[in-house]
Amino acid sequence: MRKSDSKHYKVKTRKVIFSKGPVHLVDCDVRMKNGKILSRQVLEHPGSVVIIPKAARDQYFLVRQFRFAVRDWLWEFPAGGIDEGESLEDGAMRELMEEIGFRPRQLTKLFDFFPTPGISGERMHLYLAEDLVPQYAQGDEDEEIEVRKFSSREIEAMIRRRKIIDAKTIAGFLYLQYLHKKSKKN
Repeated sequence: MRKSDSKHYKVKTRKVIFSKGPVHLVDCDVRMKNGKILSRQVLEHPGSVVIIPKAARDQYFLVRQFRFAVRDWLWEFPAGGIDEGESLEDGAMRELMEEIGFRPRQLTKLFDFFPTPGISGERMHLYLAEDLVPQYAQGDEDEEIEVRKFSSREIEAMIRRRKIIDAKTIAGFLYLQYLHKKSKKN
């Protein structure tokens, strides 16, 4: 939270309801600028990385994995949390090696965003990974991941047909297709 934001509210009480690893569910009473006191429950999260792995010209890796929160298998760009003391770039490289078995020689930060600002302060950092070389790292024991390459045209069709419904993947793909290409031309 930025210090400049504190003039709009003041946290009166803060109680950790649940904590596991780096994630905390917190109950807060907040006094707004107008004096009204609101109760808010927020998920405190240290942040994560999302990686767009470019396999070849117009070819990208996606992973398919079961997401318990939505009780379904989702196609998405590789992503994961940042370990304590780990840089964003190191976290992106680690996640890529764990999930698809490649390490990028070139890693470019594209942008960062809040995926669920109504309930969480998690900030996702999106990277483009290029010039991939095989390098495997042991992944999380609870992950079952299918890895496949898709063309931009295939990914766009999957989004249109609602075969890709993961927000970070849709945002990353649209950024890459429209904004990143324009910024490289200028």
